[in-house]
Amino acid sequence: MLIEIATKDARLGMYVHAVEGGWLASPFWRSHLVLSKPSEIAKLVKAGIATITIDTSKGVGPAQAAPPAPPVDDVPAIADRRVASEDAPYSGPERRLRKRGSSELDRARETVERSKEAVSRMFAEVRMGNAVDAADVSPLVDEIAESVARDATAMLKVTRLKNKDEYTYLHSVAVCALMINFARRLNLPEDEVRDLGMAGLLHDIGKMSVPSALLDKPGALEPGERSVVQSHPVKGHQLLSESENISAAVLDVCLHHHERVDGTGYPERLTGEQLSLHARMSAICDVYDAVTSNRPYKRPWSPSEALARMRSWEGHFDPALFAIFIESIGIYPVGGLVRMGDNKLAVILTANDEDPTAPRVRCFYDIPAQAMVPHRDVDTGGGASHRTILRSERGEHWFGDNWSAIHAQVQAGPVDDAAPRRTAVGA
Repeated sequence: MLIEIATKDARLGMYVHAVEGGWLASPFWRSHLVLSKPSEIAKLVKAGIATITIDTSKGVGPAQAAPPAPPVDDVPAIADRRVASEDAPYSGPERRLRKRGSSELDRARETVERSKEAVSRMFAEVRMGNAVDAADVSPLVDEIAESVARDATAMLKVTRLKNKDEYTYLHSVAVCALMINFARRLNLPEDEVRDLGMAGLLHDIGKMSVPSALLDKPGALEPGERSVVQSHPVKGHQLLSESENISAAVLDVCLHHHERVDGTGYPERLTGEQLSLHARMSAICDVYDAVTSNRPYKRPWSPSEALARMRSWEGHFDPALFAIFIESIGIYPVGGLVRMGDNKLAVILTANDEDPTAPRVRCFYDIPAQAMVPHRDVDTGGGASHRTILRSERGEHWFGDNWSAIHAQVQAGPVDDAAPRRTAVGA
C-alpha cells in the first residue's frame, strides 16, 4: 500500500517508493530504497524534500515503525561527514559554507563552466595532435558525476542553456551528465557509471579532425561534406585507441553512438542485437542533447517536444531503453501515458516550459479498480500523490488493441458519462 507522509516523520525500515518532485529531486542515486541509516533520513530532509511516498508492503508503515531516527541536528558527526562526502567534491568547512551560500543551480553552473573550460583545453590539445589520457579526464568526470548525484535536474538544465558557440564543448559535458544519470537509473555498478560518463565526455572527440566550418555550417551539407562529418566516430576511435587507459566502453560509445537499431546508422550499420547496451544508451543521450540545443542550422526543441519526436522515429532507438531514459530525466512527452502516485493512469496534455518535469495531465483510469473514471485534469508537481508522476506506461499493456481509440477519446476531452466503466487490463 502506498502512503504519503511528511519526510520529517520518516522512520528506519520504511521503503521509499517515491519522493516529492520525482526521482530527479532525490539525493540518492537509486529510485527506491529501504531507509536503513539515520543519515539517509537526514539526507532527505537536507535536500528540502517535504514529503515521501512509502510502500508498506515492502517496509514498515507509520504504525509499526522503528523508534524515531534522531533529529537532523542530532545525527552523529560521522553520519554528517558521510552525507557531506557523498554530496560534493568539496570537504570540510569550505564545502559547508559553499553549500549554505549558493543554490544547487549556482553550483551546477560553476561545475559546467569549469567543465567547459577543461573540455575546451582538452580538445585544443587533440587538435594539435596530442593523445588523451583517461587519468587526466577522470577528475572532470568525477566532478560532473558528483553534481548529477546532488541534483541531476540542475545539472541537465544548465547544460541545455548553451549558445551555438559553446555547443561543441558543452555537448560533451551534457552527454556525460546524461549518461551518468541514465546509467544510475539502470542501477549499473558505479565503476561502469564512471566509464559511461567518460564515454559521454569523449564520444565526439573525433570531431576535432573535422573542419569547424563544416561543423558550424548553417545550411545543408553537400554529400562530400556529410561524408567528412560522418567520419568522426572512426577518427575518434582511432585516436582513443592510441591513448592511455581508455576503457572498452569508451571506445565502443565513441565508434557507435550514431548507429541505429534498424541498421541505418553509421559507421558500421549495426542493428539492435549487434549494438551494446552502452552504444544504445549513447545514441539516445547524444540525440536528445543535440536536438534540445541551439545549433547554427536549427532552433532548439523543448524537452517535451524532443522526446515526443524521438519517440515517433521508428527504428532509431531501443524503445525499452528510451522509456527508461524518459523516466531518468523526469520529462514526459505530450501524449504519453503515465502512472500517477495515486495509481491513476493519465495522458500528458501540455508541457510546462517553466518546469518541464511538471506537465499538465488528464487522469482517466483507476488501476486498482480496473475502471475508467471521469476525466480529471491535474497540474503535476507539489508533492501530493495525485500530482506525482511515478513512471511512463505502455498503453498497449493496459488496453491492448483498444489503446488508440481510448487515447484519442481521452485527449478529445471529458466524457459526458460520469459513471466509471470497467475495462479489463490487457483487453
